[in-house]
Amino acid sequence: MKNDNNKIGILDRIPVYLVCVFILCFVIAIFLTEKKDFSENENRKLAQMPKLTFENIKSGDFTSGVETFVADQFPLRDTFLSLMTEVERISLRKEIAGVFLAKDGSLIEDYNNPRHTDKQIQQFSKLSENVENARCMIMMVPTAYSVYSELLPDGAAKGDLQKQVIDEIYASVPDKLQKIDASSKLKEEAEKIIGTENNDKKDSLSPASSDTDTAGIDRLFYRTDHHWTTYGAYVGYEAFCEAAGLTAIPLSEYTGEVVSDSFKGTIYSKLNDPYFGSDSIVSYSHPDWKLSVKYEDSGEVTDTPYNPEYLTKKDQYSYFLNNIHPLITITNDAVESGAIALVKDSYANSMVPYLLQHYHTVYIFDTRYYKGGPSKFINEHPDITDVLILYNMNTIDNDTGIGGIF
Repeated sequence: MKNDNNKIGILDRIPVYLVCVFILCFVIAIFLTEKKDFSENENRKLAQMPKLTFENIKSGDFTSGVETFVADQFPLRDTFLSLMTEVERISLRKEIAGVFLAKDGSLIEDYNNPRHTDKQIQQFSKLSENVENARCMIMMVPTAYSVYSELLPDGAAKGDLQKQVIDEIYASVPDKLQKIDASSKLKEEAEKIIGTENNDKKDSLSPASSDTDTAGIDRLFYRTDHHWTTYGAYVGYEAFCEAAGLTAIPLSEYTGEVVSDSFKGTIYSKLNDPYFGSDSIVSYSHPDWKLSVKYEDSGEVTDTPYNPEYLTKKDQYSYFLNNIHPLITITNDAVESGAIALVKDSYANSMVPYLLQHYHTVYIFDTRYYKGGPSKFINEHPDITDVLILYNMNTIDNDTGIGGIF
């Protein structure tokens, strides 16, 4: 009888043993498989094993670092992510991993109360105060969470929190810094596209038209990415022109081309589910362009603000302005004079082509990598008549370049 009890006890523990073996194999797999430095799918660097030091253990950085390392180096991570998303979607979830499944089939990232608004106000103010002889303007761009709030699942909207934060920033920076209201312009255009009085239109938003005369004018933001489309950027450009006293060049004067229909953006990467499809990228160029585009860090010079090589990669949005560079100088010999300095995040990359018809020179700063502060450069270049600060509300709270604005 005693032996029978022992057998039963051993049998009861088999599931525990199997779980332990699975965990052991999993841990071994994490540490023995080749570590990746970069995730092409998510377009970001992956965490590496933290250094084991007394200070790291004492501060808790080692433990949190190991957790991040395990999460980033998880074997078959993308496959598991896709399966988890599929399960949640089939169970009719309307929010997955901080992403809302909008009523028109697009993906819209959630927006939470920002933590670093005071720092942003401080840095924007510092830049405008340091610039001596140029007009300074600021454009804070709301995202689809605000502009397409009507398309959020029922109960998801928290009021127009982004607009409240934009208003706070605009009220706090110096009067010298001219404020550009992109929110109203984008929402007005969104109402025309969606049709607030015709709900049937909510399901008719397609990625982009192949007609070059109207290419991409049916969306302001990509379905799978947090950036605005080139048409959304055009609407932002119109808001800029109104504030700057310029006459916007009609979109009909540009040549539109659908350069990709396979764009799967940053929000898609969070869910990694083929069910959500892909976007089209539309490129606009002006027939009068006589461009010289110089990437100051590499010395490369081209005649276009676009790099088609990125259309064959996961990070297709880097087609605009050739990914990341501390300083880019673009001259357009079709325009006789004028220069603008653009202090920006990646939202500005797809708006730059529209600015080229108004300025002979456009200087573009990425303050995450540009050292020394743009104001010194601006003051040393008297040809610069305008300065535009342009950031979107989705990523600004974690943008490390904010500290380099002065």
